[in-house]
Amino acid sequence: MKKPITKKKTLDLFVKGVFIYFILFVCVGWITYWIKGDVPESLIQFGLGGGTIELACMAAIEILTNKKVEKKDDEMVD
Repeated sequence: MKKPITKKKTLDLFVKGVFIYFILFVCVGWITYWIKGDVPESLIQFGLGGGTIELACMAAIEILTNKKVEKKDDEMVD
């Protein structure tokens, strides 16, 4: 009656980590703005740039993994 425990994909954990990263980034940006009264430009520049690189790498991993699986399926059919 219990659901079988499935192993979480590594990519899912990365996506959740990036999501938490962006939430913390927004919170730190708001706090910096309230304390200094100025837009934290360096935080925005490096924070958003780092998150974008992580998401691009994860997209590449997903695409390459899908191609590898498709290639393996094609070889099994032949």
